[in-house]
Amino acid sequence: MTLSTRPASKNSAPALDIDQQPLEITHVRLHETHLLKLTRSLSERFGNPGVSDDREPCVIDLSAIEDSGKWIDFPALVSLLRNYRLEPVGVVHGNEQQKTQARGADLPMFSGQPAANRSPAPPPPEEPTTRTEPEPEPAPQPEAPPAAPIAPMVLRHPVRSGTELYAHGQDMVVMNTVGAGARVVADGSIYIHGTLKGTAAAGANGMADARIFCEQFEPEIIAICGTFLDGEQLARHPAWGKRVVVELEDGQLVVHSFD
Repeated sequence: MTLSTRPASKNSAPALDIDQQPLEITHVRLHETHLLKLTRSLSERFGNPGVSDDREPCVIDLSAIEDSGKWIDFPALVSLLRNYRLEPVGVVHGNEQQKTQARGADLPMFSGQPAANRSPAPPPPEEPTTRTEPEPEPAPQPEAPPAAPIAPMVLRHPVRSGTELYAHGQDMVVMNTVGAGARVVADGSIYIHGTLKGTAAAGANGMADARIFCEQFEPEIIAICGTFLDGEQLARHPAWGKRVVVELEDGQLVVHSFD
């Protein structure tokens, strides 16, 4: 980002100075987007996570995966990095889909170029000194009709290992099994009429009321709005292997089994 400044008035001292110099900052370069694999890599590098308010700023670098179609759960990724005392302040590189996902998670995009190589922004235009007549108010527009409901994405075949599927702006219905190593993601809720052995992430665009339903609960990872739990945390849960609904309550994932 390049800022343009006006000189301070000769009659007053400036309240601050802006010196645009590039800063060294940690880059977290992703080669994978699977949260379980990322958690293991961070654990191998840093050990067990700890609770601390002292975090090091970092940027999420997507240069290694920008040519892929990988979907990134940015809210969950930010939460994971914070567990390891890293504070993401933005994203560099990435394809258009990944950039849109980052902005949807309130992460700014940076060009990734040193500040010294950026061309300065043109100075702001001078404020006009002549008065202009106010423009007439536009005529009121008729209210648009309510948008038609969006049908869910329906998957009839098993979702196999290595497959990543994203239901943009809609629910997802899986009428089969989600295998280990597979990932299903939806902006709305996810309904799995089979066994969940892989990853399911609902509410990917911030819908806190999204839920995950499945007939047999044996996941690698579950997530709603970026809050996630992995299979190691859930393996001893009373609902493991049962028919469940997963909800977000007071910022925590809650798993309920039902008949």
